[in-house]
Amino acid sequence: MDDIKNGQGKVISENDQKIAVYKNEQGEVIKLTAKCPHMGCFVDWNDEEKIWECPCHGSKFKPTGEVIHGPAKEPLRKK
Repeated sequence: MDDIKNGQGKVISENDQKIAVYKNEQGEVIKLTAKCPHMGCFVDWNDEEKIWECPCHGSKFKPTGEVIHGPAKEPLRKK
């Protein structure tokens, strides 16, 4: 996680699970499930918009996991 800069996110493997990790501007690390609650695809970090995106159906999530745009109705869960 040291290679994640403040204000950025990255999907990493932790204990054989994919985790969406965001480091806020103050350096606090937020860990979320990387699996989209809509259909189970794995999200990617969009560095330009500073959001998590699901490549399968276009759901968008805030860096802290809340839904911005569906079809997902549930947020990314905290780990």
